[in-house]
Amino acid sequence: MKKWLILFCSLLCTACMPPEKILERQGISTIIGYDLLDDGTYLGTISLLQFDRKEKKTSETISAVGTTSKQIRQILEQKTSHDITSGQLRTLLFNKDMTETKGISNFLDTMQRDTSIGSLIFLAITDNAEDIIKNRNYEEYPEMGSYIYQLLDKQERKEMLINSNLHDFFSTLYEIGIDPTLPIISNKEGVAPYINSVALFKNDKMVGSISLKKTMFIKLFTHHKAFLGDITLNIPVETFKQKGISLAEKPKEDKFNITIHPIKHRGSIELSTEDEVKLNATISVSTIEGHPAVTLKNKESIKKLEQLLGEELNKEFGDFLEELRKLNSDPIGIGRKIKSLRKYSKLNDKDLREKYSTLKLKSTIKVEIKRTGAID
Repeated sequence: MKKWLILFCSLLCTACMPPEKILERQGISTIIGYDLLDDGTYLGTISLLQFDRKEKKTSETISAVGTTSKQIRQILEQKTSHDITSGQLRTLLFNKDMTETKGISNFLDTMQRDTSIGSLIFLAITDNAEDIIKNRNYEEYPEMGSYIYQLLDKQERKEMLINSNLHDFFSTLYEIGIDPTLPIISNKEGVAPYINSVALFKNDKMVGSISLKKTMFIKLFTHHKAFLGDITLNIPVETFKQKGISLAEKPKEDKFNITIHPIKHRGSIELSTEDEVKLNATISVSTIEGHPAVTLKNKESIKKLEQLLGEELNKEFGDFLEELRKLNSDPIGIGRKIKSLRKYSKLNDKDLREKYSTLKLKSTIKVEIKRTGAID
């Protein structure tokens, strides 16, 4: 009796096992890109790693047209003898037209519900997703999915990107009072794809873009432990004379170029009156390079340089804030700060955006030089 019971249990367990997956039959997707077509449909392009010894190529790219991501996936399956698997999917690309006109939340919501897709996959914007994925011009990058992943992963590890994965994007998107950002990848002929700028969003639609350098101003108030990146400023030499800062050598050009390395920073957002918001930040830096050389032999000269650097950064930050307000995009989270106050806690997204567009934004950035580095 016991023997028959053991046999029955064995057969029962065998019946519950998942279907066998043979490696040679798998097409492991590493990147998927979506492009909006003129007729309102979408072109989906996928890069697959394959391990079939009979195949000469280790990867292939295929495309399909559909109205939803699921339909595109179904048609892609019909175009390959391999079983498409998403367990190694690392990047989703969306073209600008789609991001600006249709938004991307519907596609991302489908991805988020797929248990085979992790929440840490990277998201990025580009002019044409198909062109990047099918790019075969570089022998050192035979499989674009792996290259794009390494490109984005490096920048995230260096804390140069914000909201670059699926989890972070959705967390920011669903929170009232703050908007997400995503990296924009450029794909120029003769040059390997690279991160060119950062997309600004209003809800789930792209409304503009900024340079990678300007993400520093966002991180000042949202990521207090993130690395801001080395900052290079180009200041008119005439300004140095006006401030009484001595140059160690005669300038060959009319610009003074200085690079500073942030050590730590802190920023605060304060609603000072009904219609005015103050954004104050302090950045402690070391000066690592300057052309021409500047004399920093005493506390007075260092203090003058601190003041000058603060003024230059404050000008850039003021222009940046005005740009954000015109786009009605709020990646800094000013609306979130307003909503945290009891009297504004019941405001919805629409009300916050109306208030945000009429606010007076006053910024103050203070620079503290802790080390003079190579400048001395």
